Amino acid sequence: MKRGWGRTPKHIRMPFIFVIGWIVVLAGIIMLAIPGPGWATIFLGFAILATEFASAAKVRDWLVRTLKAIIAWAQRLWDRLRSKR
Repeated sequence: MKRGWGRTPKHIRMPFIFVIGWIVVLAGIIMLAIPGPGWATIFLGFAILATEFASAAKVRDWLVRTLKAIIAWAQRLWDRLRSKR
């Protein structure tokens, strides 16, 4: 399937990826307000968009860096709180 998708003309593939990617991102934004995996869905949407668009790849990379920084901060905070016991 991947080989066939790569042979799809770019003028067909790019709008399809654009629409599907943004639908997934918007669904993730909606899921931030209602129960559901909002942030994971937003990441997935940008991963889809990044397959065809360099700007989406930059946003995806920024999101990954930010998430890693938040996780590292939370880990340091957790370690500090555990050491006080």
